[in-house]
Amino acid sequence: MNTKLSNSTKNILSKALLIRKVENALLKLYADGDLHGTVHTCVGQELIGPTVCGHLNKKDFVFTNHRGHGHYIAHTDDVKGLIAEIMGRETGLAGGIGGSQHLVNKRFLSNGIQGGMTPIALGIAMGGKINGENNISCVFIGDGTLGEGVLYEALNLCAIWKLSVIFVLENNGYAQSTSFRQVFAGDIESRVTGFGLKYYKTDTWNIDDLNSTLSQAINTVRSEGAPALVEIKTYRLNSHSKGDDNRRSEEVEMYRKKDVLTKFIDENSEHYKNSAVVADKIINDAIKFAKASPMLTSVENPSSYNNQTVQYIRINIEKSEKRYNELIYQVFDHSMKKDPDIILIGEDIEYKTAHTPQKYGGAFKVTKDLSEKYPGRVLNTPISEAAIIGTGTGLALSGKKPVIEIMFGDFMTLCFDQIYQHAAKFKKMYNGAVSVPLIIRTPMGGRRGYGPTHSQSIEKFFIGIPGLLVVVLNKFLDPAIIYTKLLNKIDQPVLVIENKVLYTQTFGEGIPVGFDLFSSDELFPTIKIKIPNVQPQLSIVCYGGVIDDVLAATAKAFDEHEFICEIIVPSVISTPNVGPILESVNVTHKLLTIEEGPGGAAYGSELVSGIIEQGVNLDRLIRLSNNGIIPSSIKAENELLPNKASIYKAIETAM
Repeated sequence: MNTKLSNSTKNILSKALLIRKVENALLKLYADGDLHGTVHTCVGQELIGPTVCGHLNKKDFVFTNHRGHGHYIAHTDDVKGLIAEIMGRETGLAGGIGGSQHLVNKRFLSNGIQGGMTPIALGIAMGGKINGENNISCVFIGDGTLGEGVLYEALNLCAIWKLSVIFVLENNGYAQSTSFRQVFAGDIESRVTGFGLKYYKTDTWNIDDLNSTLSQAINTVRSEGAPALVEIKTYRLNSHSKGDDNRRSEEVEMYRKKDVLTKFIDENSEHYKNSAVVADKIINDAIKFAKASPMLTSVENPSSYNNQTVQYIRINIEKSEKRYNELIYQVFDHSMKKDPDIILIGEDIEYKTAHTPQKYGGAFKVTKDLSEKYPGRVLNTPISEAAIIGTGTGLALSGKKPVIEIMFGDFMTLCFDQIYQHAAKFKKMYNGAVSVPLIIRTPMGGRRGYGPTHSQSIEKFFIGIPGLLVVVLNKFLDPAIIYTKLLNKIDQPVLVIENKVLYTQTFGEGIPVGFDLFSSDELFPTIKIKIPNVQPQLSIVCYGGVIDDVLAATAKAFDEHEFICEIIVPSVISTPNVGPILESVNVTHKLLTIEEGPGGAAYGSELVSGIIEQGVNLDRLIRLSNNGIIPSSIKAENELLPNKASIYKAIETAM
């Protein structure tokens, strides 16, 4: 190496040396039994983090992956918090919860799911753009990430919206043990420029070119407010994690000799000696601090259900002339007028555009003309459900109040990773350092003849996700009650299910003669429909679009047999509150649960488990659900789903 180094190069080498020493110290701690789990070191790639972060400012946001220690140190200088975290100590940056792959700082997040952080970086950049800031999002990816579809959704979206995102591709030639040459077709530059991003290429063996290329790329993103990708050819000198390496030893040794940082160490220059002394002290102090800190020994493990006592209040509903979808529209119109942080994102939700001047406003017309009333705050997206949710998560992290519309609930399967592994996990995984007030709206339910992939009720797959609140609207609860509270009081992701049949109905219609309506005092109320001053004989719990059939069946059961049923309609179906139901089943000892979706491991089964755990003896239990594939034939669909006839028969059987 040239001994006449610029100050910039000296700083990069010193920080890279610190990173390598930290990585080697972590491997020794693992070998000594002082830390557990896995550690993915960046030995051989250490120049990248300091070079990139040297061109970022402290207000820029950095996202990275499982191999993120070097990026973290380069952006935060927090060796002490990093080592304590990886050693599982309470003084770690996430209190010992996140570990090696899940790092958090004020403007730094990492996660171990490949590609998953890319759309979240978009959301952060969008939040900054809305605020008029000149900050950028930097997201590190590996060559293995090039196989992930969510990456391409993110590239497309950030190019369309001209967001200040710099993608840094660390191409070390291997995804764990699989060679890049084996699993990649085509050309990286063509993929990137095909989405309209600027593309740059450099490597870690020419530090001056690395530095100048990154400087040019980052400055261009910042000045032009448009995304770019920098491919950095590099090589990982250590195994993928601790010891799983099947590469040829000759190849590894060739790159070890070529490595710039190895040459810097071998030269044993005065600058190296000084840097090494400083690095060793930082690391030794950090290890002492971690070993002296208490080990994290337990974390919260909430019950899968609640048992909250509630009070019911009799209510009188003033029936509206407006359909339910119009009432939801009014909630957002009123809320967006008062709160500029509310942003709506989804497919086909704008009213009209330059390309499609015909009025639309959503498949179910919930957003209607909001895009004209609030320009720039109601945005159409490509068909990219995963990236839509990720962008919303980033917006929530940036302080906005994003509301995401997924056109059909069936498409929620495409969102699962972004909800489960990211949005719902962040608050607990990062030990409360962040919150994600994200609202996801979606219609579910059948009875419209839409067939097997547009008529399902798949909420069961989401109600068990820790950290996700699942709320279901119903015709006897004003949507303003739900959405106003969600927009003002919730700091976690929420999935709101809006039944498709409900959209066409008017608020409060259909209460049978002789029945009264009651609402609980919960934050998101439970509705009870009952004959007043008469002891019920059967408790029925249902939600969603089946309510009309339940009302018709119970009215018939009363008229023909004088069977007295009490109908309970919860709003929250995740971690169900058994309290509002216990009062009823303690009287009836008979329970009928009704769901439009599959019944296995679903709301009804979880509710029943909670009731039994509270010591209630049920003399009779019947569960109605749909465990089949919904046909396009409307007649067959109505026969398959719980309906007036099948519910009436279940009431007769229970009694």
